[in-house]
Amino acid sequence: MSKGKKIALWSSLGVFFVLAIGAGLLLRVAGHIFHPGGKGSIIDTLGGAGQTLFSPKDGFAGQDKLTIVCMGIDDNWTNGDQVYTSNARTDTLFVLTLDLNTKKATMLSIPRDTYAHIVGTKNDWHFKINAAYTTGGPTRTLATVNEFLGINADHYLVLNIDATRKMVDALGGVDVDVEHEMHYHDKWGHLSIDLKPGEQHLDGQQAVGFARYRHPDTGKKASPEDGDERRMYRQHILLRGMVDKAKNFANVTKAGELVDVAFGSVRTDLTRQQLLDLAAIFKGVQQDDIQTASLPGDDFRGKDGAWLYKITPEVAHAYADWLVKGDETATRRLVPVVVENGTATPGLAQYAVTQLKALGYTDVRNGGNAAAPKFQLASAPAAPTKARPEVPHTTLLDTGVANPDAPQDISQLLGLPDPATERKPVKPNKVGWTPPAAVTVTLGADYAQAVKSTGALSAGVVRPKPAGSGVGEN
Repeated sequence: MSKGKKIALWSSLGVFFVLAIGAGLLLRVAGHIFHPGGKGSIIDTLGGAGQTLFSPKDGFAGQDKLTIVCMGIDDNWTNGDQVYTSNARTDTLFVLTLDLNTKKATMLSIPRDTYAHIVGTKNDWHFKINAAYTTGGPTRTLATVNEFLGINADHYLVLNIDATRKMVDALGGVDVDVEHEMHYHDKWGHLSIDLKPGEQHLDGQQAVGFARYRHPDTGKKASPEDGDERRMYRQHILLRGMVDKAKNFANVTKAGELVDVAFGSVRTDLTRQQLLDLAAIFKGVQQDDIQTASLPGDDFRGKDGAWLYKITPEVAHAYADWLVKGDETATRRLVPVVVENGTATPGLAQYAVTQLKALGYTDVRNGGNAAAPKFQLASAPAAPTKARPEVPHTTLLDTGVANPDAPQDISQLLGLPDPATERKPVKPNKVGWTPPAAVTVTLGADYAQAVKSTGALSAGVVRPKPAGSGVGEN
């Protein structure tokens, strides 16, 4: 097998991380020292680009939001050790949504092996979504993603493999927390990854390895970082680290290099002026202004033996409704909820289940009685009966669901103004599999009292009311 074919085959197993905030945020990294009128600022570097400060939104007349399908393409290598891009694939694919008013952004990652209809191909071809770029370039990829998610993205943006390495080096490196050890070496793919746990300052090449790692060297011990799920997680971590570094970047002499990296790494249907407009609009973006998520699914083997990734239309459209179209209630179709009864009131958990389902949560189940509290006040008199102790206040435990605001939404719907909440994401196991996350609601005496005040209690037993009539209806 030729070297070029070997690398093309390897590239289907690996992914490189591309600066994952698209046009405006990519150039914001280059332009965070954008000080209107300041000497030696990025304005001087860009020459006449200072005019973008006057009204940068003019480049997007009539639009409050901008949706961009971003593609990170892999590179192949010839026998002469030269890079070529023929038949390149989108090993990184995500949808970037920029709110031009709030100056916030969302990023929805699509796994590269996602099984999808490839728009514009013969015989209604279905295959890995990254084949859209191989067969029809960015325009076919844009059309395929639009159909798959049920959206109407405005533009596309293609970034090459060197974008991250060059940008991180231009920033002087980036700080990240490496959670688990990672080792992988491929001399043909120009990739050498050796990372140990702990806070690390990574240069460009190390940052690429941090984002590309997917599995260890052949025959070596598996790592909790193995697999696509953890790889996309690390890409989001690196993104936030780069934004944080750019926020504090103050090396004016590097401004020109950052701008060169930005423009030299991008191929897009946005104009240069629009890119500069976006840089001006998002120049002050913070980590908290960027919300990220990856589409979840399951692996399966296709008819030809290829491993594919199945994402149901319901899940794909719910994520798109949330992160692309801005419908916050769409996450109610994505967040699993388990309701436990921490009181002595029979039927209370099922009442809450019915209530949450009526208000849009689709994956809610009754977890039965919660474990009895392990504490009792020293001054409390001994219980005269063997009645199970009650949990005094409702608690919500989030084990890492996609939307961290879900517990607050659930508590509001249940009519609980200030319950105890905790976010404690589950960790991947030794082979990189992360157990499904959920929000566990343990109902306390405060919720029982609230339900009782509505008259829904009859002889101590909860009688569910018709949909939409329960506590916390809004």
